[in-house]
Amino acid sequence: MTLFTSFLEIEVLEPSSIVELIIIIFSIILFALAITAFKTNRNTRIGFAAAAFALFTVQLIVEYIDDVYDYVDDEGIDLIISAITLSILLLFFFAIILKKTPKINFFK
Repeated sequence: MTLFTSFLEIEVLEPSSIVELIIIIFSIILFALAITAFKTNRNTRIGFAAAAFALFTVQLIVEYIDDVYDYVDDEGIDLIISAITLSILLLFFFAIILKKTPKINFFK
């Protein structure tokens, strides 16, 4: 069974699953807003925050897929979630401590 066909087999969602999906959608919106702000200002701090929001979205999706489908063993998923959480914290840390805000021209 592939991941695509698994998504097609979703039955009635539980209230907790609905809340998790709403959180995932909201984190995608925050990521899109941060990317828009980064494109406008080219501020490195906003870029770090946008990357943190993207990783947060990935983390939520990984947790949701693990809860619903249980593809990976618990030890493997815990390692992945912990690594993503550490990365998110580091990105927010860099976004906060940067004093100068050099402009980066990734998108022209």
